[in-house]
Amino acid sequence: MIRSRRQIWQYPLFQIPLIFMVGCAIVAALSWLLGFGRPPVAVAIAIDFSDSTSGIVRQQEIEAVKSYINQNQNLKKPNAIQVFGFASESQALTTDFTPDNDQTETQFNTSIQQPTLEQKLGGGTNLNLAIQETTRALSNITNRCRELLLVTDGIAPINGTVIENAQAENVKINAVIVGGSHSDELQQATRLTEGLYLSAEASNLELLFTQTFFRDFNSNLRWIIFWLSAAFIFLMWTLTLPLDRWLFQGIMGLDMTLAGQIALGNALFWTVVTLIAVWKGFGIPFGNSC
Repeated sequence: MIRSRRQIWQYPLFQIPLIFMVGCAIVAALSWLLGFGRPPVAVAIAIDFSDSTSGIVRQQEIEAVKSYINQNQNLKKPNAIQVFGFASESQALTTDFTPDNDQTETQFNTSIQQPTLEQKLGGGTNLNLAIQETTRALSNITNRCRELLLVTDGIAPINGTVIENAQAENVKINAVIVGGSHSDELQQATRLTEGLYLSAEASNLELLFTQTFFRDFNSNLRWIIFWLSAAFIFLMWTLTLPLDRWLFQGIMGLDMTLAGQIALGNALFWTVVTLIAVWKGFGIPFGNSC
């Protein structure tokens, strides 16, 4: 009796999900190749100008910032970048957030050559002020993901209200501790705001800026995972008839009604599980791409 039926691929229940599965897989592939779904980003880079960073560490910080700006030129929609310096005080080293890389680099070079810069900033390490000032600047940015990239070699206290304010403004705190030290408070700040926390030698700063932070800020992984997950869901629906006919009825010998119910239940199960996994693990990339 099974042989007298139409072939499986002639049914809409097989054809429609197959078409959607192929479409989702194509979108995922194009997203990986062409960068579809990459979020617009604003990055506040705050580098430590305290007394302990003078010399080679300071130079490595500066070169890392320049490397990030140069890497930013490769994007079709560059990050809007503003650079800050901090020690006991905090000061913007570029005027505003802009995707104009030449303008950012020119202003940055001019600022770091000011002979009075270190005197203005002082010699301590005020992480509270650095995070507070960059969060305030980022809070004025709309329609972009807000990333703070903080570089310091100092271990300093961080007020809980400063972190809460960053959370309220949807600012991700990302931090590099230079010199192999460790800061529990700074690590907690990055964890609570879903940022990255790294500890490295000054010589590795350029690599971290361009290969780790830049890639993370500009990743469209959530977009790719969403479309791959959608393709998997439609695959499960495409398999409904093959499972019903060939496995549950043909091999297992189940009743037609029961076989159909199990096959549909399998598709529904994987649809719900996949959607929950994507939602909880990565978030839905529509509406909020950050």
